[in-house]
Amino acid sequence: MGLRNDIENAKQSAEGIALVARKLGYTEAWEQLQFRNGASATNLIEFLDDNPGACEAILQWILDEGCTRDGEKIEDEDEDDD
Repeated sequence: MGLRNDIENAKQSAEGIALVARKLGYTEAWEQLQFRNGASATNLIEFLDDNPGACEAILQWILDEGCTRDGEKIEDEDEDDD
């Protein structure tokens, strides 16, 4: 099974994204917060630090989907002029 197939079949979760990051070569000597699949949160953080476009995509998705934990949409906040 190749890398492309691994990416296409990754579980859509932080654990799955961390595993993809690990397979892309984002590994540190001090891997912390280990997932059950062998990847770590450190792999994911290292990947996000190196790929601002991925962070931008996640942030835009949050704005588009309004994915707060309680299901509420994210609304624009009016600024008060003091």
